[in-house]
Amino acid sequence: MEYNELEKQINECEKQIRDRIDDYYDTIHAILGFCSLWFFDTSTQKNRPNIKVFQGRRLSKITNIVNADNLSNEVCPDLGIVVQDDSGILGEVKKNFPKDGDERRKTIFNQLKSYDHELDWWPTPDGKLKSHNIVLLIHQTTSRRAQDYYYEKNNKGEIKFTRSFSICQFNRSDQRVPYFFFQVVSGKINNTLGNVDLDNGVQVPMEPLSKLYAKSKLYDAEPPLSYLLHLIWEHVVIPILSEDENFGRLRKNQNIELKLKVDDIVERLNEGFSFIHWHRNYPEHQPRIPQKEWIQKACNLLVKVGKAKWISNGEELTISFTKIGNIVDYFIRLEAEDQAKTIIKPMFPLDNNELNKK
Repeated sequence: MEYNELEKQINECEKQIRDRIDDYYDTIHAILGFCSLWFFDTSTQKNRPNIKVFQGRRLSKITNIVNADNLSNEVCPDLGIVVQDDSGILGEVKKNFPKDGDERRKTIFNQLKSYDHELDWWPTPDGKLKSHNIVLLIHQTTSRRAQDYYYEKNNKGEIKFTRSFSICQFNRSDQRVPYFFFQVVSGKINNTLGNVDLDNGVQVPMEPLSKLYAKSKLYDAEPPLSYLLHLIWEHVVIPILSEDENFGRLRKNQNIELKLKVDDIVERLNEGFSFIHWHRNYPEHQPRIPQKEWIQKACNLLVKVGKAKWISNGEELTISFTKIGNIVDYFIRLEAEDQAKTIIKPMFPLDNNELNKK
């Protein structure tokens, strides 16, 4: 098998990884943008004190029915909004709605249906809420597909919501003044503010969203390994090493070692890049993001390619730091090479050094 076949597969894997990173990026911005419609007051340029927002919070179904299937009574929506401890919104963000595969499409609506219950553990004084809306946020390019599926199943009586349900499409516009666009295309979102005109569509400028994204780069879905490695390298490894007097004198081909505990990486990223700043006043039932398993998988890839060694398996490692030009591109390439080599097995051995020379 010739090298160019492997390179072709690497390029394909790299394209898929970049698409997944873009999807992850857009999902976070959709969460930030949609919630900001309620919690940010454009007239005062301040957050509204009567609005609470959350991401990934575990809510519990209030039911007296014994769960014969042993299914969890907990639900973890992508986003939640509480208005004046009275009414709320639960939303699920999907960048793409499947074109086919009824089971995959059914899974999405089953997830939304799991929010159609009286729920406990809201961030309110008694953990309860009188009413809440359910929203599917879907990218504009596949929103029609989601609508058609919902209408078909609703007409057959296969999908029914007792609470208000709506489909809201979103899109990112990279015009001269970039913005995120939201518009309800099915149903209606009942809200007590009355000034969020989603029926006609709302543009949310990207500039304030970018400021929010600066401290909210991770949500409760696992990102691509290269996305996570970039955060670890740039926002954990480099800041720690920058305190070393030898760091500034480090040449391109030189390396410096750093011991890191996985728990410390988790803590730094949780504090710096999760949605923790939304939940400081109501941290109960909030997951710790990133999950430790995600960091262990990312570190395993560093070990696999010779950039690190485990000291205590899965708990502590030594990272061999070298200066990298474009950190994002470097780790995307690293992940793509690893994926490609599991797909194509060359007829002749290619080690990592040979691969990087090509």
